[in-house]
Amino acid sequence: MPIARAERWLSVTAACFAITLVVMQPSVSSIALVLLALGLLCAQKDRWLFASLLSAGTIGVLLPGLISYLLPENWVTTARWETLAAWIYPGSVERFRAPLLMTLALQLSALALLLRHRVRLGVPLLLMMAALLTGLQLINHHSTFPPLLRYAAHWPSLLTLSVVLLGQCLSSTQHWRNKRYLAYALWPACGLLIATLLLWKQLHLEAEQRLYLQVTERAQQATTQLSQDIDNHLNTMRRFARIWQLQTVPPNYQQWTDLAASYQQDFAYLINIAFISPDSGIRHVYPFTETNLINIGLRLFNVQPEGRTALEPALKGLQEGNTDIIELLQGGPGIVHYFPVFNAEGVPLGAAAMAVSLPLFAEELFTRLPASQGAIQWYNDTHVLAEHGDTTDPGPWAYHYPIYLLDKSLTLSYQPRRQYLISQLPRLPSISLVIGLILAYLLYLVLYTFQRLGQQHSAMQKSNAALQQEIKKRSKLQQEIEWLARHDELTGIANRRYFLEQMETAQAIRPTSLVLFDIDHFKRVNDQMGHLVGDEYLFAFAKLGEAIIEQHGGMFARYGGEEFVAWLPGHTLSSAYNVADELRQRLAASNLTHADDTPITLSAGVVTLNHSENPDMARMMQAADEALYNAKHRGRNRIERGTLNAREDV
Repeated sequence: MPIARAERWLSVTAACFAITLVVMQPSVSSIALVLLALGLLCAQKDRWLFASLLSAGTIGVLLPGLISYLLPENWVTTARWETLAAWIYPGSVERFRAPLLMTLALQLSALALLLRHRVRLGVPLLLMMAALLTGLQLINHHSTFPPLLRYAAHWPSLLTLSVVLLGQCLSSTQHWRNKRYLAYALWPACGLLIATLLLWKQLHLEAEQRLYLQVTERAQQATTQLSQDIDNHLNTMRRFARIWQLQTVPPNYQQWTDLAASYQQDFAYLINIAFISPDSGIRHVYPFTETNLINIGLRLFNVQPEGRTALEPALKGLQEGNTDIIELLQGGPGIVHYFPVFNAEGVPLGAAAMAVSLPLFAEELFTRLPASQGAIQWYNDTHVLAEHGDTTDPGPWAYHYPIYLLDKSLTLSYQPRRQYLISQLPRLPSISLVIGLILAYLLYLVLYTFQRLGQQHSAMQKSNAALQQEIKKRSKLQQEIEWLARHDELTGIANRRYFLEQMETAQAIRPTSLVLFDIDHFKRVNDQMGHLVGDEYLFAFAKLGEAIIEQHGGMFARYGGEEFVAWLPGHTLSSAYNVADELRQRLAASNLTHADDTPITLSAGVVTLNHSENPDMARMMQAADEALYNAKHRGRNRIERGTLNAREDV
């Protein structure tokens, strides 16, 4: 069969396959295949204008999808791409764009057609790239977890693209005969291309594996922390039950209410803290909800017989116990835990009952895994106890973790949304692949040009070296810019912006303390000894403060001028006060003095955010600033405590 006839047959076959794909399963890749196949037909009939337009259309159709693979998340979010995709093609962004390898193979094939058969412009390498990318899609990427992104197209699309590439190769090879420099330029570029593909394969597998482990760790941390909360509330309730050993009579209504109130506010899912008399009667309840109050006087042995095996030993003072998951008297599923209550002589007075509402308990867990990020189910065997989150467009990864509520083992199922996972997936593998293809193409052009124009070889080497130097220079400059954005240029410690960022990321730590420092009479140093000395003093104090604060597990930053700020996570007000006073004493004992040889001193304001308080950076800074003002007003060289409200841990 003549070559021209074979070319025409392949082009017609590819066009028919592509049109069939569009009819059966319309997608961006099938539309691009139709344009590319029609462009190849036009090229074989020397209709290069139409061929160029169809090739450019192929590249243009696929370009938004390629950009979505490369742009960083903070430039254009995945949610924004979803919105844009909905205008064109309803569904997730994965339906709006072709798989990455298919996108690149189609665009490279279209670019080769756009450049006609010109060897000097790299058409042989472009077709080689498209062929290798097509072949790579046929290789299954084995992994220990389902892949997140589809990098390979389905076999009908790959078959159609293979026919198109075969037709292009038959059309182009007739123009490549007796090209002296083709092999010399092509094979080194192919070596770089293969290395790029292998590197990309490793990078994208590692990126997805790293994200998989990150999401796994995040879900594990949420469940672990919740399990710790359960242990904490059990220990707290045990202490609550032992308090009544200090008296000889059962607790009265007011005693029970006063003490139960302070416990219930820390554990919102405890919907009832009740005192049960020895005859199983409900004597006291807290909180005073309508459903709790109507249960006063009822005997649990009668109204809740399924809990008798746990309640009876507790009433006799033998042991604490808990029910299975039952329907609570207040409504809804839950678990009731019973603790024996003794008097001072060790005689059982009754039992303390703690009713745990499973829906409220689930809300505690669900707040740690935002609903927009995925779907969560909490179930006992096959019975779903609670569910939460967005179930649209689920991702391929599902996580199952046990949660121990008292002695009951429940299961948490967490399935993040695909959109959330894609938004967390780094773009580096895709960018490295595109850059690698570009570099391989450039290598081909350089080698081919070198063979044809030997006298330009030196200039090309210098250009390449300059490019590498510029990359290093920009990388170094970027590192310097990132460092300057987070650190104070004079003292070298963290600046105000970085300090506030770190505070925002660690708001959940309780207690946490904030200290605002100000060097006393610093203006006199600048006025009497000069700004250079003042700068030296600021530098020395910054290093001293940084060493002391970091020694105590905190962060020290320059807030502005001669004001400095320290963040001490996990420190109570008294502990933070001691740390601040240590810094004050160390500064006074240093060799930093005024012009009259009096030591440099500082004043500070300390404020602490406790467990029950909501994080409010503005309020903490204002309270610390007011405390600092009081220290200045009361004579300087002192530390003053600030308050957020009337209740503080000291």
